[in-house]
Amino acid sequence: MFNQSFIKKSILTASVFLYSSVVLAQKAPLNILPSGHLIVQAEVEGKNGNFIFDTGGGINLFLGNFHKNFPQKESYNFLTAFRATGEKMTVPIFKSKEVIFNGKKFKDIWYATHEMEIKGIDGLISLPMFYDTEFIIDYTTKEIIFPKEKLNGSKVLDIQLSTNADQSLDISTYILVNDIYKINVLLDSGAGNDSFWLSERLMGTLGIKKENLQLIEKKSEFDPSIVNKFYKGSISSVSNSFVKVEKPNVLFVEGLIYEGKTSINWLGKKLGFNLKEKKIYILD
Repeated sequence: MFNQSFIKKSILTASVFLYSSVVLAQKAPLNILPSGHLIVQAEVEGKNGNFIFDTGGGINLFLGNFHKNFPQKESYNFLTAFRATGEKMTVPIFKSKEVIFNGKKFKDIWYATHEMEIKGIDGLISLPMFYDTEFIIDYTTKEIIFPKEKLNGSKVLDIQLSTNADQSLDISTYILVNDIYKINVLLDSGAGNDSFWLSERLMGTLGIKKENLQLIEKKSEFDPSIVNKFYKGSISSVSNSFVKVEKPNVLFVEGLIYEGKTSINWLGKKLGFNLKEKKIYILD
């Protein structure tokens, strides 16, 4: 939840990226930043904004000035969740009356708020509202598409869903590390491109010594008193039945709550998602 990478410096430089016709189109344009982050436009409670499309965000999140004029100011409902690094967060949650995205209206969608400002970014659009809606992310044409016909194809990945009382939703899948070790990884478009995080617990299994890796320490963006530790290195490969990445750079993360967490761009240039049936179609 609330992926670490959604407030990287590359996002801070993103200018407002508006498309006046997005709400009428079946194909919503993507602004793909050099970092690989996906920026989309949506209308929430009648207000247009620019959002990171984040499959690892868990729940729609609206920041600072964007949500301040929403009708609901306070809520007795709340969500307690953990960021990938194990940092516990408790946030108020609300239900939006209407979100318009790619020409479709989504009603009664849970969202969280946080008092933070990021230049040109109004928050995150995450997966829960797409549970009943198939969608395609096309990195080549830079579009999100709601297909008219049901997704199908020969290259299909099984995914798993993680939810909290149907308020939040994340997806994961199984991959092979070094052609041997089968692990479950969170799929996180909010990580940008070519991001591979592995639990520090796997270092012994892979025969990697911590002292041989570069230590990177980062303060939490939400609580500066928390310092997260990352160990930078590389492994032989990550793969699934259809694609293999040789010698990827990886971060072994202390306290990672998953066996692993990866970006989604390495899976393919055109990816179709059917959350209800727990499938990703590799369409390129």
